[in-house]
Amino acid sequence: MRGIKFIFITLIGLSLSFGQGYLNGFGFGHYYHNQGISSAGNGINRLIPSFQEDVSLLNPATWHNLKYTHLSVAYSGDENSIKNPALFNGYSGISNAIWIVPIKSKASFGLSIAPYSDQRLTLTDPDTTTFYAYDDTLSIFRTFNQNGGILVLKVGSSYALRDRFSIGGSLDMLFGSSRKNESIFFSGSSIIQSSRNRYTGLIGNAFFSFKIQENMNIYGGIKQTLQPMAVFLTNRYLFDDANLNGYHDFTFPYDFPIPDSVDAHNEIRLEQVHEPKGYSFGLKATITRNNSIAFEYISSLDEGEIPSKITLGFNDWIHSSKHASLSFIKFPNDLSVNWIDNFVFRAGLAYKTHQLAQSEITIREFGSALGLGFKFKAVGNQIDFNYYIGNREYSNTFQTELVQQIQVSVSLADLWFVKRRQKTQ
Repeated sequence: MRGIKFIFITLIGLSLSFGQGYLNGFGFGHYYHNQGISSAGNGINRLIPSFQEDVSLLNPATWHNLKYTHLSVAYSGDENSIKNPALFNGYSGISNAIWIVPIKSKASFGLSIAPYSDQRLTLTDPDTTTFYAYDDTLSIFRTFNQNGGILVLKVGSSYALRDRFSIGGSLDMLFGSSRKNESIFFSGSSIIQSSRNRYTGLIGNAFFSFKIQENMNIYGGIKQTLQPMAVFLTNRYLFDDANLNGYHDFTFPYDFPIPDSVDAHNEIRLEQVHEPKGYSFGLKATITRNNSIAFEYISSLDEGEIPSKITLGFNDWIHSSKHASLSFIKFPNDLSVNWIDNFVFRAGLAYKTHQLAQSEITIREFGSALGLGFKFKAVGNQIDFNYYIGNREYSNTFQTELVQQIQVSVSLADLWFVKRRQKTQ
């Protein structure tokens, strides 16, 4: 086992290939709330209403302001690149799916599912070691692969206590799994050490929305871990992958040792590996009937600690984060019959900082976003597009990581739970 650890440390030191940028190698991978935006319908904001005039898809305290039930699905395409050395990675997928049911403009209920982190990472030794032995030339080539991630299922609701004040909350249930393979390719054969992680955790969120005056609103939120995320770690047996398919199976030529000849794998439970908490607040000012400017600030802290038993791409993780944004939103004019007045326009600037736990490296990111939405039909169906671009800098290197994201979301509205009148004969 000591030899495997030495190989892994050597592999990390020699690696020049990264999946999804540097952030994906820290901790439990790439947290989606640190990459661009979470939903095209919300733009760069989280608390501030940007989807509709009084509605934020990510702030439950505003959900009861919807007139109809909404089902919204967002899909994003992301790209991370570094110029020197030339590193490039692109990936895409569902970034958010949410279903919200307003109840008589006083309360609401919603369900959401979204990726929480993505652990796709590939580290490759750029050098191949060759030597001559037993009248043959032998070579060694090393790789490390990590894939999988964590999903979050949110259950939320809101209630309007007064005309100017409302509260909301959500329970975030974390679940998912990831797999890791450490491989040594030795003259046509591959020696593999694999492991599997399963995740479970529970986070609580509380929100409020308050109208200070007719053209000024304030929003806030608190995040607190209710059940720190635990990891169920299963280390599988080292085996010779004779058929080179990456799995310990019975496919000919047979792997050694064959799966039936080894005992069942032991599972270890690791506690309190991820324990986030934080707060957020935002201020929105209406400058004309349909135009608003907004400021938002988010601070979060992870009190968890990842033990050395969990193999990471880089032996570090994000300990604290801060996020500030300034945005402009133009909402549709519901009184106009001109189709061009059905557009939503969003623009914003963002500044983010992350502090790593072990190395105390600081990561800074400057970003901007530009979005456009179109509202159609009487019930308020909506399609939204958003483009985000940012520069991410690391305090320990001169390299700059370019982050880009194109996102589209479709929101379908309908009137639910209406008691229909029976037809008279």
